[in-house]
This record gives sequence, structure tokens and C-alpha cells, in this order.
Amino acid sequence: MTLPLGPLLPAEDPRQSLRVRRFLLAAAVYALIVALMGLYVRQSLLAVHQWQFLSLIILLVNVGLYALLRSGRNERFSDPSLTGVQMFAVCLIMGLTMYLLDGGRGGLLLLFLVLLMFGVLRLNARQFTALGGFALLCYAVAVGAVWQQRPEDFNAQVELLHLVALSTLVPCGGFFASHISRLRRLLRERQIDLQRAREEVHDLRVLDPLTGISNRSAIIAFLDQERQRAERLGQPLSVLLLDLRQFKRINREFGHRTGDEILREVARRFRRCVRDIDGLGRYGGEEFLVVLPDTPEEDARQLGGRLTECVQGQRFPQLPARQRMRCAMGISPVLESDQDIWQVIERARADSESTDT
Repeated sequence: MTLPLGPLLPAEDPRQSLRVRRFLLAAAVYALIVALMGLYVRQSLLAVHQWQFLSLIILLVNVGLYALLRSGRNERFSDPSLTGVQMFAVCLIMGLTMYLLDGGRGGLLLLFLVLLMFGVLRLNARQFTALGGFALLCYAVAVGAVWQQRPEDFNAQVELLHLVALSTLVPCGGFFASHISRLRRLLRERQIDLQRAREEVHDLRVLDPLTGISNRSAIIAFLDQERQRAERLGQPLSVLLLDLRQFKRINREFGHRTGDEILREVARRFRRCVRDIDGLGRYGGEEFLVVLPDTPEEDARQLGGRLTECVQGQRFPQLPARQRMRCAMGISPVLESDQDIWQVIERARADSESTDT
């Protein structure tokens, strides 16, 4: 059974929502402490005005912490969960409560120990050990003050047992804090590995593994998407098809490894010439498809000329000094009469074959 906490939680930020949930759990324990102190009042172990004073302090501390968490200002702190601040407040309130009680401190001490155990969720072993030491100090100062000012309310044997019990919290809590901290670190590492794996899967799905640009299916999908957008907005759309001529002969004479290096170099040169909004992909073995959104045919032809100049007659370090690459370019604007994108591509291919230089 889950409590309807929706209005109390920040729905837009899952991390903030988790922090507020943890805080509300601690606030519920505080509510139990206030209720239990009411029983102490009935047993004449705590004065009414002291109970009201402690309840007011607890209320103000929790309202202040909730306001920080709910407003998002906690994000400015090095520890956005405010665990250290909350644990510091627990220790001080515990010490003050132990001082004001006339007896029966063990019952409330147990609930304060529950609050301290919330620190295990966020603190490491060193931090929790320091917290445990501070809690011991607060309790020792409180009972020491009782012994000095109200010796009739001080039972040395009982308070010593309380100190021993509280002391066991420090190593035990430190052990659990260390274990949970290690689990958090492992979880973060697994999440990073998972994110990297997702990115690699995405790259394998949309990128050509040899050249690092879009693969055939990705560039086709991009062209189809841009065609629909161009029709909707009434904008021009052009397509370039660039074909490396006699590339198969280069593979035969110099080997496929050299051919692969040339393809990678051509892709790098093309990538430097196109805009960020343009689509560049490897359409076939030695064919490259360029999708030019919001570009009329004449502008596309100028860009195509720059792309061919990146290859045509240029020196490639992988080839002998006199060996030059040849590149044929075809252009096709997307027309309203086109039934599908394949007609556009075939026109660009026919244009490249007719203008092969």
C-alpha cells in the first residue's frame, strides 16, 4: 500500500522526488517522536512547555528542510539530499531532548537512532563514523549536564548502558554505510556502461561503421522525413548523389584496406563541406547521398561542385603521387509529382551518369 504523496512530491524531477520521499519518511519518524514525548508528558517525565518547545523546534526544522527541497534550492549545495544537514539537526535535537527528559531516555533514544540510520543511505563510512562520534558527543554532553544540574534524574548505570548501545551504532552503521556506498558506486558504473552500450547500439543502427557517417537506412529515413517537412512548409529540397569512379580498380590494384582508408578520407572531406542541417550518408559501396533541406537546385549544384572539388583531382596520401580520384555528381530536386523518394534518387543517379567527368 502506497500513500498518496503526489501533491507533496516534485513530479518534474525524479531525483528531487526521491529526496523528498526520504525526507518525508524521516518526518514521519519525527512525528512518532513528538507523539511519544506526549506520553512522557502524561508520565510527568517531561513538562508540557518543554514538549511544546521541542515540538516547535522539530516543526521548524522539518518545514525549513522541506521548503529547501521543494523549491530546488538544495541543488546549490554539494550534497543536494541535505543528508549531512539533517543528521546534524537530529544530533542536536536528540541532545536537547535527552537533557530535558527527567527519565526514560531509552525509548526516545531508539527513535533518534532510527533517524540516524537514514544517514547510511547517503553517507560513506568515514562520514557516518564522524556522525556517530558527534551523536555520542551530544548525548554525553546532555547526560553530563543532567548529572551536574539534576543529579536526582541521573542513573549512572542506565546512562552508561545507553552510551554503550549508542557506541555500537558507530561501527555497525559505518560498515553498512561503506557497503551501501560501494553498491551505489557499482550501480553508477553499471549505469554508465549501460548508457555507453545504448549509444553504441544507436551508432550501429544509424551510422556506417567504416566512414562514421549515416548508413543507407538512416540517410533514406532522413530524406523521407525532410521530404514530408518540405511538402508541409512549401520549402525546396535537393538531393546530391556522388559516385567515386573507377573505385573498384583502386581496390584491385592497391587492396581493400587502401580503399577503406580512401572512403574514410572522402567522408571526412564531405563532412567539412556540408551544413549541420544537411544529411550525409553512404548510400552504396562508393556512393554518397547528400540531402539538402531548404536548398533550391541551383544552390545545390554549387555545393555539389565544392564537394566534387574535395575529391576530383585531389591528392590522397594512400595513393601514389600521380594517382587521382574521379568523382561524378548528380543532382535532383524533390518535385511535387514524385510518388516516393526513390524517384528522386534515381534522377540524381541518372544525372551523375550523364555528367560523369
